[in-house]
Amino acid sequence: MALYALFVGIDEYSGPVPPLRGCVADVRAFAEHFGALAGPRGLRAHVLLDADATRENVMDGFTRHLTQAGPGDTALFCFAGHGSQEPVEERFWHLEPSGFQQTLVCADSRTGGLPDLADKELNELLGGVAAGGAHVLAVLDSCHSGGATREAHGRLRIRAASPVTRPRPLSSYAPGVRAALAAGALPQTARHVSLAACESGQTAAEMRIGGSVRGVFSVVLQRALSRLGRSATYRDLIGSAAVGVRDRVHGQDPVAFAAEPDDLDQPVLGGIATPPVFDLLVESYRGSWWLNAGSVHGIVPPIGELTTTLAVTGTAPPSRVTVTEVEPVRSRVAGADGLEPGDRHPVRIVGVPLPPASVDLQGDPTAIALVREALGGSVHTAEGTDPGPEGDRFLVLATSDTLTVTRADGTPLAAPSPATPAGARRTVSRLDHLARWHTLRRLDNPLTRLPGSVSVELLTALPGESPPRPGTRAPLTPAVDGAVHLPYPSAHQAPQVYVYLHNLSDRPLFVVLLNLTDRYRCHAGLFSGDHIPAGGTAVAHGGRPVSVSIPRERLSRVEPEVRDWLKVVAAERRFSSDAFELPVLDGVHPPVRAVGGGILETLALRRDFGDAPQEVYEWTTSILEVRTDLPKNSPDA
Repeated sequence: MALYALFVGIDEYSGPVPPLRGCVADVRAFAEHFGALAGPRGLRAHVLLDADATRENVMDGFTRHLTQAGPGDTALFCFAGHGSQEPVEERFWHLEPSGFQQTLVCADSRTGGLPDLADKELNELLGGVAAGGAHVLAVLDSCHSGGATREAHGRLRIRAASPVTRPRPLSSYAPGVRAALAAGALPQTARHVSLAACESGQTAAEMRIGGSVRGVFSVVLQRALSRLGRSATYRDLIGSAAVGVRDRVHGQDPVAFAAEPDDLDQPVLGGIATPPVFDLLVESYRGSWWLNAGSVHGIVPPIGELTTTLAVTGTAPPSRVTVTEVEPVRSRVAGADGLEPGDRHPVRIVGVPLPPASVDLQGDPTAIALVREALGGSVHTAEGTDPGPEGDRFLVLATSDTLTVTRADGTPLAAPSPATPAGARRTVSRLDHLARWHTLRRLDNPLTRLPGSVSVELLTALPGESPPRPGTRAPLTPAVDGAVHLPYPSAHQAPQVYVYLHNLSDRPLFVVLLNLTDRYRCHAGLFSGDHIPAGGTAVAHGGRPVSVSIPRERLSRVEPEVRDWLKVVAAERRFSSDAFELPVLDGVHPPVRAVGGGILETLALRRDFGDAPQEVYEWTTSILEVRTDLPKNSPDA
């Protein structure tokens, strides 16, 4: 089985299209990632960067390269660059309800009369590949990409070229599309899966992440694939990626699409055979010690003095080694000098780098000075640091009167505070709270031996029934944006669901369910912790239905909505859920008592592991986003 891949990244455009900065880096990272995943014989890549990524060359990449993929192979098209929209002719109004079609902007698009690559043309190209029997996947990090099967804004750059103002003539389309449109129909949708940076009406952002400008979706998707591995489904992958993107950018919602909806439930890259779990080992090679895992497996490069720590399980007590350098499939480690160089030593991850959140201060110098002074006492946030790909970045906008905490894109996260010493302390308190909340939401073990071993499912609760046994009724399925959507059955009746927690592993696990709310609260009230036997299931909330309602103050919004993230944390030993508790933003923090010192408790209290426990055990996480909304035709909506 082979992976045929066409990687297209465009930063520099001809003609009137503005340049970008992170697209070439995005596709190079994807090529490196998939190359390591497929192995030296598995990946057959064709790479088009900047001026080489012309409309003709991109189309040839499909017809000459990707069509070589056959049954059992996977064909991958990866694009990072500008996306856009263009109107369709009036006679085709019935084919495009919005009046626009989505496009990918090639390096020479809009020069010499050359058009963009329209969504219908991309569909025809994908269809030509799928006809050979290969599994086809498209990964698109561009604006309007949700319908396509970056203008400057603060610290973000949006991957959107200006929309075309005139419909293109029918003669400008590729032959198959031209024939279908002439017959007044849309071409048949090719069988493929696409993972897109945003919905068709949204824009995709690039920003500085980990010391370089990158596409937010590309970075987060690569991280999700590394963490979840080959056993994950496309629904799992887009769900995890959507959480990471929404952490950083407002108004960008990644989506997945499959011509055959069931394809979203198949494993990622069906044609590539890669074991999801392997033994973590360190060994000596040419005078250095190496870990047999790297960036493709989710190992994060050191961030300042913060780095990944591993326990060597064959020593008593377990000795510690630390990662000093990360390559795609291996990492150099330090601290292993006392180990026998002729042996391979099993290790387990006991610490990961969790840098302080980065804070940028903009505006009135006097007000900024107040915040800067207050930041001096924070362990969770620091001014102007590089948080790396796993860290958070916030912005404080200061005027002579107010201080406002926002996302990196300028979206406010709380009401302004006065520009006073007390207001500055409150601002830093908010920043610390947000940093802890985001850390908990992203908490995971990148190379656990328990991948995919726990999950959370929702079932609609029917009036008067007891929780049905697992498997007797289908659970609610995440939509293409990776979230489970819960509409109100009626204007005054909130949806009710049962929450099931599954232990899919071959061993008993201690499980906690965290509810992270869109008011930046974290609590374990639904399931504060209990052992679930191997292959067993527990029902949260004491087996009672959970009612999910929208606060009354939100009912006046254009689209009333509540968002929750249900996070399962499971481990081979008992741990306390108390240290995970966070109130709503600006709420009263509960006192945190000293707890057992295990990995999870320590992580909840601090952004590093401190003194790792002598006992080494496995732990893992799973997360499900839930969106509750009122129907648009409701009188309260």
